[in-house]
Amino acid sequence: MPNPDLHEQARGLLSHFDPDPDALLMWLAPQIDDALLEEIAAADYGMDLDEHLAALRRIRDDGVVLAPMRWEPREVLELIRWSEPEDPQWKPGRMGPDGHRMRAFACAALLRAAAEPANWPYFDGENQTLIQLIASVRQFEPVAAVVALRSIAWRALLLPPDEVERPFFALAVLLLAALRHEVDGQLLCDLCDWVIAEEAAVRLDPEHAFPAASDPWMFGLTFFNARDYVWRSVAWQILVERSALLPLAARERLWDIAVRLDARA
Repeated sequence: MPNPDLHEQARGLLSHFDPDPDALLMWLAPQIDDALLEEIAAADYGMDLDEHLAALRRIRDDGVVLAPMRWEPREVLELIRWSEPEDPQWKPGRMGPDGHRMRAFACAALLRAAAEPANWPYFDGENQTLIQLIASVRQFEPVAAVVALRSIAWRALLLPPDEVERPFFALAVLLLAALRHEVDGQLLCDLCDWVIAEEAAVRLDPEHAFPAASDPWMFGLTFFNARDYVWRSVAWQILVERSALLPLAARERLWDIAVRLDARA
C-alpha cells in the first residue's frame, strides 16, 4: 500500500527546487541549432526525416508537448537518448558538447512527454532516460543542473504513490541537487533519507512481484536496466569523487548512497 506520509515528505522536499515542467527544455532549445536538429531527425538511418524534423521543430521552436507523441519523433528521440558522446564509434549522435546537447534535448523531450496521460502507454523504463540526461547535464555549466532539477522535481511530483520508478526520480533529484553550486547539507541528508525510503517502499509493496530480498538495491526494482552501469558511475563521480565540493555534514550520507548502488562496479 502507498505510504501517504512518504508522499507528503516528497512534496515538501521537491518544493525547495521551484518545480517547472518546461524549464529544462526552454534552456536547451536555443542550443539546438538547425544542424543538430536535422541530425536528430536523421537518427533512424534517415528514414522519415521530414516527418521527424517537422515534429522536432514543434518541440524546439514552439515548446509544444506532443500528446500523443507518435513514432515521429519518438523513435529518433529514443535513439539519440541512447547515444554516447564520449564514444567515437557510437552512431547516431555526435561527439563532445554537441553530442551532449543533443542527448540532453532528446531525454528532456521524452521525460516531458511522458508526463502526459495520452503518452502513458508508450513510455517505460524512464530511469534509463533520467540517467542519460544527468550524464549529459553534468557536462554543462552549473545552471544546467538547476534547470534540470526544476523539471525533474516537477515530473516527480506527478508520479503516483505506487509508481515503481519513484526511487529513481528521487535519486535523480539527489544527484542534480548535489551538482548545484550552493547546496544545503541538511537538505542533501533529507534527500538521502527520501531515496532510501522510496526504494524500501517499492521493495516491500506486496502489489509488486519483484524484487526478491536478494535483488540488488535500487536496480532490483525494475527490468529496465540497460543503463544501471551509468547510474553507478555517475553517482560515484558526483557523490564521492567530488565530495570535497559538498557540505561536510552530508558526505557520509552521500557516500552511503553511492556504496548502496555499488558505484565502484
